[in-house]
Amino acid sequence: MKTIGIIAEFNPFHNGHKYLIDKCKKDLHADRVIVVMSGDYVQRGAPAIIDKFTRTICALNHGADLVLELPIYYSLGSAEYFAKGAISILSGLGCVDYLCFGSEFPDVEKLYEIADIIQEEPALYKEVLSASVKEGESFPAARAKALDAQLKESSKNYNSSEYEKLLSAPNTILAIEYLRALKKKNQFIKPYVIQRVGRPFHSEELGSIPSAAGIRARLLSGIGDRVKLNAPFILDGVMPTSAIESISGYEGRFMQNNDYSSLLTYKLLLERNEGYTKYLDVTRDISNRIQSNLEYNDGFSSFCNHLKTKNLVHTRISRCLMHILLNITEENMKAYKDDEYTAYARVLGLRGESSDLIKAINENGSIPVLSRLKDADKLLTPLQKKLLDETLIASQIYNNISGNGIGSEYSLKQIVL
Repeated sequence: MKTIGIIAEFNPFHNGHKYLIDKCKKDLHADRVIVVMSGDYVQRGAPAIIDKFTRTICALNHGADLVLELPIYYSLGSAEYFAKGAISILSGLGCVDYLCFGSEFPDVEKLYEIADIIQEEPALYKEVLSASVKEGESFPAARAKALDAQLKESSKNYNSSEYEKLLSAPNTILAIEYLRALKKKNQFIKPYVIQRVGRPFHSEELGSIPSAAGIRARLLSGIGDRVKLNAPFILDGVMPTSAIESISGYEGRFMQNNDYSSLLTYKLLLERNEGYTKYLDVTRDISNRIQSNLEYNDGFSSFCNHLKTKNLVHTRISRCLMHILLNITEENMKAYKDDEYTAYARVLGLRGESSDLIKAINENGSIPVLSRLKDADKLLTPLQKKLLDETLIASQIYNNISGNGIGSEYSLKQIVL
């Protein structure tokens, strides 16, 4: 049985995601597809627009056999944490042959070349990176400059403009982190890269293969009930029919950062005297900037815009604020990292005919499979249980704000299609 793994947010599920699954299954003659999917929060520092269970059903309806949840510390983390957390899960399953992903630049040798530089940190790379950060460059910009310098020295066929485009492409940045994580964690899972097609990652225009950002912009552009009513017309041709139906019939609100504005204000004011440096990614400078600008906090998104600078991008700030709000700490992240990125396989849903996957994981895997939350105390280590509990608390906050009708996840039945 040949099994491929896909790491995704499906925020929301659209034709591009279906294309990725279909093409990889066809190209690799795969029998099974396992998806590690972000739960109710995503990597750009925001809540998912619709809940994880609705997105799970969409994935299962369009080629996925098993959907597992990516815990909150990884789903809401940097590209490095996102990749390493997800690879830790896929590696621990013991049955995944390929990791499949899309990239604007699918030349795996070039991607590996960059991944190796970032991983090994040659002297020139470290020198330029350090100097650029000290000059006030954002970390992504500083890293791009350091890579440019190193590649000019070490690459035989270096094309500066080509690599500049490569390093500015969001999916390619993730691809590089996947390769880094694979080399460190698992030599047996092979990468398979396809050319990303459709609209650019951040484009808000729609097409037959749109960006998720474009769909979210449409869904958030009007009154929720009216948008749901008109979803078949708004989204026709850009999402599979059943995915459109999941939007039309969705019980909750379409979520965005501003839905957390009041909670954020409360948390920031509550801890303004001691600062926020205990939270993941929040440096002393960021903490000071938040503290000195609290009077300008009139909403989550506008506060992010107010706080951003040349070397502090919106996404980084949004993640920091969400980490503060959800109590995601440096101390806990260090514990999970020291544990080789704490992992367990929490099943969000599966296809009935694919139950052989669970058997294969139980026989070959090194991490516990959690099909029912009530078994967590019995199956998980204390650290795994801690990560699960933090993820569940964050989801409970999400569900309460969303009004999606989901109460305690302990009372939910597993999704089987």
